[in-house]
Amino acid sequence: GLEDGPKVNCQYVMIFSNILHRMRFSKFLEIVSRELDDEGCKELLEGLLQNGRLTLKQIVDRAKAPFEKGKPGRKEGKKRFPAVAWLFCLTYSHDSSLSCGVDLEEQTMGSPEGFREDVVRESFLKLLNAHFVERCPAPEPFLPAPVKAETTKKRGAKSAKINEESETIEQRVLAAAAPTEVQRFSMIINTESNVSRETSMDDSPSMIVGEKRKHDSLELDRESTAEEGEVVLWRANFEEFMRRLRHKACIENVRASLDDGAAIVLRAMLEATRSLEMKVKTEKSVPLSLDTIFEEVIKSEEGRGMTLDHVRASLVQLGCSASARGTDESYSIDLKKIIESAQNDEVESIVLQRYGRDAYKMFRLLSKNGRLVETDKISDTTFVGKKDAPKILYKLWKDEYLHMEKFVVTGARQSQFLSWKVNKPSLWEHVLDEMLHAALNLSQRVAYEWEKEIEFINPPVGNKEEGANRKVNVRFLLESSLLKLDDAIMHFHDF
Repeated sequence: GLEDGPKVNCQYVMIFSNILHRMRFSKFLEIVSRELDDEGCKELLEGLLQNGRLTLKQIVDRAKAPFEKGKPGRKEGKKRFPAVAWLFCLTYSHDSSLSCGVDLEEQTMGSPEGFREDVVRESFLKLLNAHFVERCPAPEPFLPAPVKAETTKKRGAKSAKINEESETIEQRVLAAAAPTEVQRFSMIINTESNVSRETSMDDSPSMIVGEKRKHDSLELDRESTAEEGEVVLWRANFEEFMRRLRHKACIENVRASLDDGAAIVLRAMLEATRSLEMKVKTEKSVPLSLDTIFEEVIKSEEGRGMTLDHVRASLVQLGCSASARGTDESYSIDLKKIIESAQNDEVESIVLQRYGRDAYKMFRLLSKNGRLVETDKISDTTFVGKKDAPKILYKLWKDEYLHMEKFVVTGARQSQFLSWKVNKPSLWEHVLDEMLHAALNLSQRVAYEWEKEIEFINPPVGNKEEGANRKVNVRFLLESSLLKLDDAIMHFHDF
């Protein structure tokens, strides 16, 4: 009968990374403002962040809204992004925007006397060419049931099976829905017919000014499968923004640990090869010849004073070893090593602030050794008292910052001793969990200050202005702390 046919189940998967992006919208806007230097691009990206995804016509209508008579302008005040959860469905893709917790002043595009659609399209093309926006994934990706591999004694088949099982459902869904690279960043320039078709499907005047289009997006997705053509939806490309933030973090870490020259060379190499990176967590940069690196370095204002010998010395500082590539020598930078160094510095800083100088010295010793070290040897190496060392080590172990093992020596006289080490994979997860809990507490407090507008300290009677200023300062401090905490979270979760 009809009930005997195969059933397709609709399942929902929460994308945790997209939830974390709620704290980074202001960083994304700052990247666009710095890279493109176009206020129109910033306005269009803000609209996509607010609404999650939009058609080209909706993007144009949103920019046109302030100039239409009888409609409210967008300079009435400051607006914050609403907090909305992000979900991804196996048979339907829906993106929503999230809160960044930072004021973003609304600005208009052009003059009130007229509106130029070509300017909006030009700004959109800038975002598209820079890969800051992309087409939305397929609305109805099909995810077949995983096929169990046959058991075999061959090592190759076993390792392949392990790799297959390591892929999560979220990764499989995203891979199935992802468009090709050509489709992802392509747009037909002459979109007159497309706009007219979209106009017939999206002509409701109430959906023009920055409102959530949940019902409208559902209708667009239903109609996109019709014979008249596909409706193209656009969204912010988080992958590109995270790549820029990762590059920035690597450059700043190198600047802090080495010098400005090494940071300039690293930035030049990353900018030259950014488009060739296939994923955000790239372990090594694309190899470049010394001449190419030098040409990229002198393009920037701060790199014009560097000589070829200075560039070569900076490459040595960065740990680059020359490798043969044809007739030329090429250089590649270990980005993973830079991120790992930043992670070590972050955790060591936490230990120093929380447990003191002696704990910091012992933890740093164990972190660098990467193996089990006996208590007395730790005490002798770090010059920490033999009575204090076991107490400090036990405290670190109790708080899950160290791994401990007991060894029993049998003989004429039985004795036992303790050895300690830093288990970085499990410790990194623990530190990330602590950071996420701290970020949750901060974001809740920020939301409380925004919505209730209650001060931490009551102002003196009759001095309301001082109390208002104090309230603004407290809120600014909370939001700044949240953004700095997010920088640390990205090192452990995204980079």
